[in-house]
Amino acid sequence: MPRTLRLAAVFAASCVSACTSTCALAQTYTPFKELPGHELVRRMQSAMGGIGEGGTAGDVRWSADARTMWFEKDGWKTLDLTTGAIASAQGEPPESAKPSKEQRNGRGERRPPRGRQFTTSNSPDGNWTAVSEKGNLFLDAKEGGERKAVTTDGNDDIKYGQASWVYGEELDQTTAMWWSPDSRFLAFYRFDESKVKDFYILGGWTEANTRVLSEAYPKPGAANPTAALMIHEIATGKTVAVDSFSAKSGAAEGVEYYLFNVRWTPDGSELIYSRTPRRQDVLDVLAASPLTGESRLVVQEKQDTWQHNRPLMRFLADGKRFIWESEKTGFKRYELRSLDGSLVAALTEPDSPVDAIVALDEDAGVLWYTAWSGDVAVQQQLHRAKLDGSGSMRITTGDFHHSNYRISPDGGAVVATAQTMRVPRHDLVYMLDDAPAAGPRVAALGEGSTNGFATHGLTPSELFTCKAADGETTLYGKIQFPPAFDPARKYPVVVETYGGPTVRLVTDSFDAGDANTALGFLLVTVDNRGTPHRGKAFESAAYLRLGVVDADDQAAAVQHLAATRPYVDGTRVGITGHSYGGYMSAICVIRRGDVFHAAVAGAPPTDWRQYDTIYTERYMRTPQENAEGYDAGSCVKQAGKLTGKLLLLHGMMDDNVHPNNTFELAHALQSINRPFSMMLFPNSDHGIWSPANESVKWSFFIEALKPEAPAWGAAANEGGAP
Repeated sequence: MPRTLRLAAVFAASCVSACTSTCALAQTYTPFKELPGHELVRRMQSAMGGIGEGGTAGDVRWSADARTMWFEKDGWKTLDLTTGAIASAQGEPPESAKPSKEQRNGRGERRPPRGRQFTTSNSPDGNWTAVSEKGNLFLDAKEGGERKAVTTDGNDDIKYGQASWVYGEELDQTTAMWWSPDSRFLAFYRFDESKVKDFYILGGWTEANTRVLSEAYPKPGAANPTAALMIHEIATGKTVAVDSFSAKSGAAEGVEYYLFNVRWTPDGSELIYSRTPRRQDVLDVLAASPLTGESRLVVQEKQDTWQHNRPLMRFLADGKRFIWESEKTGFKRYELRSLDGSLVAALTEPDSPVDAIVALDEDAGVLWYTAWSGDVAVQQQLHRAKLDGSGSMRITTGDFHHSNYRISPDGGAVVATAQTMRVPRHDLVYMLDDAPAAGPRVAALGEGSTNGFATHGLTPSELFTCKAADGETTLYGKIQFPPAFDPARKYPVVVETYGGPTVRLVTDSFDAGDANTALGFLLVTVDNRGTPHRGKAFESAAYLRLGVVDADDQAAAVQHLAATRPYVDGTRVGITGHSYGGYMSAICVIRRGDVFHAAVAGAPPTDWRQYDTIYTERYMRTPQENAEGYDAGSCVKQAGKLTGKLLLLHGMMDDNVHPNNTFELAHALQSINRPFSMMLFPNSDHGIWSPANESVKWSFFIEALKPEAPAWGAAANEGGAP
């Protein structure tokens, strides 16, 4: 039997075994629209409509002298930026100023399919199209139909002008060919996947015949794809290899590197790219000569744990200086650096993490940026820094989370949308004067309505804090309440989680609630240690210990709520999430069954040995280096500790977190005769879009945690709820 067919047969047999075991019972469920409490969910969705609205302005415009601001709110009004007086507008508003690139609401960049790269790239002068086809790279002339072969030795293992799947997925490498601005040179990848083992998935589960889908997918500790960079000169047909691995380029002998984030300098004189070792604790940004391929170091970052792979590198108009994002101080900050390798100036404060650039005014020498710099660490604030490094200041004030910044042309005023979890979105105008030490003057353009809470018997969501499992670190979470909430009652809890190193879920943003609480649950979300935007120490706390530190923090948060809030029933606690959140759900119910009694885990990586190299080794190193950490965070190795109820959900076409993650855990539980539930989705990939997904999840929690329907009847109807 051919290898691919033999693998397909074995794979199909293993799936049938997993699905038919007497331990892995297929989860029966009730369609969501038939669940007890569904009608209350529908009513709550309707009742929540309009809560929090009315506090923000529409269009904002500025007078020519920037002393008057026009804003649209129940008709046009004006704000005198000298006195702070608001009045009905007289006459027509000025023309709207064109917003800066950062302030513009764009549609986002065009992207190839997940994990892939574009297969064609047009030269800036329009004369050529670079085409990656069947492993080789070609140049198609716009005129005459001529095709030139740049490479000829490409095949299934050697690919030019394309990257490996893991580069697209984990290094966000959506391109693999890069034209110089003058169209003189074409840089491109050469990838060798010959040592990487293929992973096979069956497609066509609902068709008459299945088909085998394969991908070179490197697992932790195993062989990686090898990347190299080439530069082709169009006029001469000469191709040079970029020197990325010699001692002259700063590479260490015998170290395996990733090459990524490739682009040209603004003037096209050099090719810029990033290099990081397999451990990803050092990041080098290098510049290569297109004529010789020789590389030189521009900037280097190091961390004791892991280094972010794509810090901001934004060039100024001179094409030589750039704003650089560094975490050397332990908090993300901005520096002004030069392509010659020198540090020009430190721009931002060293003790709070910056988030994003809002606007850059080179004429005024000013950088506007956001940072998580308030007393409440999940509130975003606006700052202004001078490009000469002479100082920065916080613009926004008060206990609010800010967003949606609109800056006047002269930089003398800023409109920002302010909110907290219980204070609706409303626009504030920060008016800056000549004495910034005194702080800006502030004018409110309106306030959002909260009348709907009392009218419909609803309770606004709440931001809370608690201590992490270390007893010292502050965690932030939110709790959402069912309608007609009665603090004298006991409610089961469902924790909705992600918990991984790249995603934060909790900010101090207005939240009218979640209609699914009408099924009778309190919904809780907590950002554990290991999640971003709290500084490097917080983010790295789970390093080498995924599934231990982060899971224990989730448990600590639930224990805090159960101990301090009488209405939280600590004997009925569920947890759910997808992808890393699915992993958190599974490992929490397995390792911390003292706290979590039921879990719904969607597409979980159940043992980090089953995921890819770049993501996993960044946080866990290799299994050879950290076997103890891999075992401690493995749902499979820890399966014998499961005492609660577990439902596994997985798409059979998942090429990211492969279905064998769920099958391996299923096999481990079957081997010890430990009951659990599972539902597979034949045509779903990593995202499960079936309507059965929500139905089976909430059916499971209703059965496992037995909530009582809220007493939300006549009072809500009298208040106007449908």
